[in-house]
Amino acid sequence: MRTQGVDVPSLIDIDRYPITEPGTPAFDNLIAQVQEDLAARGCGCLPGFLSDDGLQKIAAEARDLAPHAYGGPTEASPYFFNYQTDALAKYPENHPLRRKGERNLRQVAGDLIPEASALKSLHQSALMAEFLGALFGMPRLYPGADKYQALNISVMPPGGCQQWHFDRGNMTTTLMLQSPEGGGEFQYAPHVRSEENENYDEVARILDGDLTGCHSVSMEPGTLMLFRGHYSLHRVNRVTGNRDRLLGILSYNPEPGVVGALDSSILHYGERVAAT
Repeated sequence: MRTQGVDVPSLIDIDRYPITEPGTPAFDNLIAQVQEDLAARGCGCLPGFLSDDGLQKIAAEARDLAPHAYGGPTEASPYFFNYQTDALAKYPENHPLRRKGERNLRQVAGDLIPEASALKSLHQSALMAEFLGALFGMPRLYPGADKYQALNISVMPPGGCQQWHFDRGNMTTTLMLQSPEGGGEFQYAPHVRSEENENYDEVARILDGDLTGCHSVSMEPGTLMLFRGHYSLHRVNRVTGNRDRLLGILSYNPEPGVVGALDSSILHYGERVAAT
């Protein structure tokens, strides 16, 4: 199972997470446990998913690429791509659609991550696609095809944070590559909204600082996290200390060839995207 010359299974602790053995009791038990966590809490964490060697390789790649990360917007509403909140003047000023929070992070776009890197090889592998597909009752998922958005490295510097927000996609797959010295906890409120109800009152309550029912997760390096961010409001607390928080963000879809909006790529990765 090699992708771009990389032995992908060696990047994963397959003794702990036997994703190379579909159809076995160990594999089925793993799938059932993650599915149970996702159903109950909207989040499934697999600490130590990366092997020691895999973490060392991928974290080193992320540190090397971090200087190429682009800052993007410095504030945003909870609705992520809704940056033009002036167009929402018909809503009260304190409505969640109009409220912006601080966003202090940078992202390495997918086209800057080398094809032969361990991180991109893992993302592109059939092994990951089939494992994630099994979690959702599909033969497999497909890595996103957008050369900018399909695979990112999030770089959150000391003092960095991310505002409360919802994701556009139904499932977010991340790998913690380097923890900060302090702070940087992932906080989320599960199942805040649905397709039938945006539940703005609940969103406003959380934005006002009432964190009743919210969960806080401090992820160790090497942790794979699956998260239903489209329905669950979430943020990253401010990073403290002198070490960046580095996170790989891996995009998958039920169909092949899915790409994102160009204007979003320009906003998040810079004007160079418009010319490529």
